[in-house]
Amino acid sequence: MSKLTLHIGNKNYSSWSMRPWLVLRKSQLPFTENLIQLDVPGFKDKLLALSDAGTVPVLQIGGDMLPDSLAISDWLSQAVPNLWPKDPKDKQRARALCKQMQTDFGEFREHAPMNLRRRTRTEMPKSCVEAAAKLDGIFASLLGEHDGHFLFGDWSIADAFAIPYATRFVSYNISRSNKTDTYISELMSDADYLDWEADAMVEVWKLPDTDLVYGGRS
Repeated sequence: MSKLTLHIGNKNYSSWSMRPWLVLRKSQLPFTENLIQLDVPGFKDKLLALSDAGTVPVLQIGGDMLPDSLAISDWLSQAVPNLWPKDPKDKQRARALCKQMQTDFGEFREHAPMNLRRRTRTEMPKSCVEAAAKLDGIFASLLGEHDGHFLFGDWSIADAFAIPYATRFVSYNISRSNKTDTYISELMSDADYLDWEADAMVEVWKLPDTDLVYGGRS
């Protein structure tokens, strides 16, 4: 297989980057990472040099560039079996949920940006809480279908896509059901996630506007 390099953004803030990074870890394929500091002078030129989208993540496969978290995950699933659920119907549901997590829940993402260092108890906007409750309901419903720890029983790409939302529930102290809370604990105790989080905690780069959202750490 061609050499794999995953181009990512700051680990504390880049939810889109974390997802395929975790999928790559679970795939056990060897890869290197190239972290591009976001929101600093010249960062956009670096991103546009990787793809026309001008965003991260981008998976470099030899000389080819593949942007987008879901596209990268799909490509990896063709190289490594069992990254999606084994059952064809569950695979279809899992992929649809990943796409929904990319495009839906905008109020949740906007008002509670991923910030792994954040801990605040400030009251969140109603629209954010409602969007979070919708996702909570989806998680709890899926978890209620089986006895496994993850959305479709065993770990799958859908869980990698859920982790950025899991961190938001914790960072902004957003109410959730008992099932979802247990699931969040499972996701955030995963060894691969903890490696990503450890790197995030020691990053020296900060995004002041994001850090100030709803009071910062308290």
